[in-house]
Amino acid sequence: MKRSLLLAAFLALAMPLLSFFPFFYGARSLALGYASLAYNYDFNSLQLNPSLLASLAMPLGGYQYGSSDLDFRDIGRNLAAARAYDLEHFQALDAAGREAALRALKEAFSADTAISGFRMRGPGYAGKGYAVAIATVDAAVVRPLANAASAALDQPASMVSDADIAALRVRFTGLHYTDYSLAIGFPVSQGTYVGATFHYLKGKSSVFDAGLGGEPFTPAAGADDLLEAAWSGADEGFTRFNLDLGAGIDLGQHLKAGLALKNATDPVIATAAGELRLARRLVAGLAFRPDPQLAFFLDVDLAKGELYQGGEEAQLFSLGVEKGLFHNKLFLRAGLWSDLAAKYFVGREANALYGIGCGFNLGKFLIDLALALDSRGRVKNLGVSGFYALR
Repeated sequence: MKRSLLLAAFLALAMPLLSFFPFFYGARSLALGYASLAYNYDFNSLQLNPSLLASLAMPLGGYQYGSSDLDFRDIGRNLAAARAYDLEHFQALDAAGREAALRALKEAFSADTAISGFRMRGPGYAGKGYAVAIATVDAAVVRPLANAASAALDQPASMVSDADIAALRVRFTGLHYTDYSLAIGFPVSQGTYVGATFHYLKGKSSVFDAGLGGEPFTPAAGADDLLEAAWSGADEGFTRFNLDLGAGIDLGQHLKAGLALKNATDPVIATAAGELRLARRLVAGLAFRPDPQLAFFLDVDLAKGELYQGGEEAQLFSLGVEKGLFHNKLFLRAGLWSDLAAKYFVGREANALYGIGCGFNLGKFLIDLALALDSRGRVKNLGVSGFYALR
């Protein structure tokens, strides 16, 4: 009965929205396709599900780095291809040039997802029942704006004017902040745990629109360059408090379940161009460990929500497997991350990532390495974590 009431309480608090940034915490989570909400053994439990701290096997500290550059629809490449032409004098281009530039612009401005990404780095420490961490985060979304100006791109190339091209705009949303976090986790009954993470966010934000006639748009600028331009432009100071809640349940010897409510306070960051809302996100997870050297993980968002601050909805799904070798001295990991709300779940046109990675247990030192590839085989995410066990 207590377990049922606990789950019902979390569901009652939740709203069907997603959080802003980041999307994964630690190299292990990345390798598992971001699926590790029901079982985790390092200080990333602070971000994933603070209730897991109640069953932490040993205290440890460490440092980690993570990066993500997601551009599923090649917006960056198409903008760079268009910028290879003299867009300021579009009408003066020859017919072939106008056609090629227009084709690239139409691909960029009709994309159903934005460019998004982040860089995160910082130290942390976890003991049984508590954890602290400091993370420095650069995060951004870059979105071509679909408006009356972009509708002009549907005309024949011969009808598109210099004024139509000059009116096109791309929105840059950038954040540069430090996340000071403190988490606690404790048991409420046999096999049932709860936890909370308190965040103090301090940094800068910016939202601005830019035309295609100057920086950062160049033929050599890729998606990562556009993201860096967005968070480098952050200049409006902000501070916010945030709260994450978590619960965990042991469902027998080999099965664990977890539930996390991210951004429970629904914090808002005000900018000159409007509000950035770090919206609530409710995630459920399962971990099946038939033996100490093999584990399967599943995480899923329980509702659709806005992912890129642009109107489209997403519902994240993660699946991962971990195999320990040589008495768990070496771990091999693989995972899938996808969007249940997208037209395609897997395949070349899917908004999906495929994680791979490994972990090394070197006595007191634990090292995790991971990367994730998109459906076209391009590396999009990178994670490196190093921990020192105090045992």
